[in-house]
Amino acid sequence: MKFKKKTAMFISFALGTTMFATTALAEVVSKNGYDQLKDSLKYTAENCTTKLSNYTMEVSFVVKDNGNTIFSESSVNKYDVSKQAMENTNSRFENSTKSEYYYYADKNCNINKDGKQNIYFITEYTSPREVHSFTNPFKEKQAGDVERIADALVGNLKDSVVVTQNADGSKQLSGSLSESQIPALVNAVVSLQSKNAFGNNSNNNNMPKITKDIFVKEVKGNMLVNKDGLIQSVLGTGVISGKDDNGTEHSLTFELLGKLSNINSTTVNKPDLSDKKVEKNLEQDYSKLSNPEKYIGKYKTDILIEKDGKFQKIGERFIDITEVTSSGISGRYYEEHTKGYEDYGTNKKDFKFEAKFEKDNATYGSFSSTSSSTDAIKGHISIEQHSAKIYFNMDEGRRGSLIFDDQFSRVFN
Repeated sequence: MKFKKKTAMFISFALGTTMFATTALAEVVSKNGYDQLKDSLKYTAENCTTKLSNYTMEVSFVVKDNGNTIFSESSVNKYDVSKQAMENTNSRFENSTKSEYYYYADKNCNINKDGKQNIYFITEYTSPREVHSFTNPFKEKQAGDVERIADALVGNLKDSVVVTQNADGSKQLSGSLSESQIPALVNAVVSLQSKNAFGNNSNNNNMPKITKDIFVKEVKGNMLVNKDGLIQSVLGTGVISGKDDNGTEHSLTFELLGKLSNINSTTVNKPDLSDKKVEKNLEQDYSKLSNPEKYIGKYKTDILIEKDGKFQKIGERFIDITEVTSSGISGRYYEEHTKGYEDYGTNKKDFKFEAKFEKDNATYGSFSSTSSSTDAIKGHISIEQHSAKIYFNMDEGRRGSLIFDDQFSRVFN
């Protein structure tokens, strides 16, 4: 499922606001409560990505402006970790229009259908690949920094959350914060992000463009953790107040509800599309070269100068690729200048090169060589498989007034 850039930015910001509620509420419990919440989040993420065989996750998100719903989205997401398969059904209300979406993915293909077209688009892979939904966010490189930022934002809030230990071993964290309890730093961050996310919003016509007097009015949160330590449900609510350029006040309410259910009893099946309208395409793994020899040949790019307020071509740079294998690429680089502009080629390069592809990217490599003028040269080369172009870069500074780029196009005549 892919969102438009503006919509994705908007949802990301709003989710961040509501998630602040649950993070802040955890901090105010006490250090023990905060640690318990983080342990539950990390434990649930670890289990959902490595230990649980399958599960269902339901998520709903609603945005209201002065009590009127202007955006809503609900989804049912089924995951089979053992089979590396997932299925998503999604319903969205935006700009007074309701849309339905469907998405399926496994190691061999993905299937996508939106409500505007009654067509299932199938992308098949030439080799199996990982379904990225099964990555643990707490193991990402930035996870530690995000956690420290969250800790700093909530500050030293205390005594605002009730922690209830239930008889069956489950527990509930719940509470609320009013605007007088919101740290100034949080309000400053929310104000800045609100201006960026809403001030220039053009994707949702109903979204108010709040640009001034922005602050967090209240946040509420409720989290239920089962006796095994898995989060069963999360409810977060945040209210942001602000004014648009006309001075009209807006109270934006964000509501997020998430549920985890059908643990180890969820079934994910590839849909039967035998009676449906289908469009198929084959997607290669672009980190590998399926047919290296087809990239042998000549590539070129123009050499320009700026003269009399205009760009003028004075020559060309060439790459002759003589050999390409799954492990490396070799050839010759040289330059030619148009008659009358030979003086611009006093420092032109002409050399042979050989580069080995990196282990995790069989289309990119580094090289070192010596030019005809005995200059030591180092650089990088990569193949753009989808466009029959070569990216070739030498580690050198700008050469006088010459203008050229490092993308070389295939010559076919």
